[in-house]
Amino acid sequence: MDVFYYWKDISIDLKAKRIGYFRSNLDRLKEFQSGSPDFIWVFKTPRGFKGQVQLHARLRWVDSPVVLMVQKPGESHMYYDPANPDSVLFEDGSEADSVDAASEWVRRYFPSAITSNFQGLNGQHAMRGAAVSDLRRIAGGLRSTPFQNKL
Repeated sequence: MDVFYYWKDISIDLKAKRIGYFRSNLDRLKEFQSGSPDFIWVFKTPRGFKGQVQLHARLRWVDSPVVLMVQKPGESHMYYDPANPDSVLFEDGSEADSVDAASEWVRRYFPSAITSNFQGLNGQHAMRGAAVSDLRRIAGGLRSTPFQNKL
């Protein structure tokens, strides 16, 4: 199992060094944790492509934080390891054909995510089976760089 995550404020979060974790709804987090995910697959809307998405990163899931963070009472988080060699950014994910492939994939497997503009729970989904296989195929055609190199 893997996790789909829509990261709206990537640039802001990276500049502020808010890395290694994402907020998550507690019920959704429990669902993810019970599936023992390998990766969090990160999507965002590229500039000039309203209503479409790009595959931005693949991040190695971890069960506890590996970076210093302040957790506020009542918040729940999923964690990733930004320094893991399997955590990568996709360099050419914003090219038109890559955006088309990622957008078509989301429309096929998570149509409610796009129609709800990735708001709330529609920005985070558990992925299994064909969805993961098809996403790995798309990612296999993209150039990647270690996530930590972009920090």
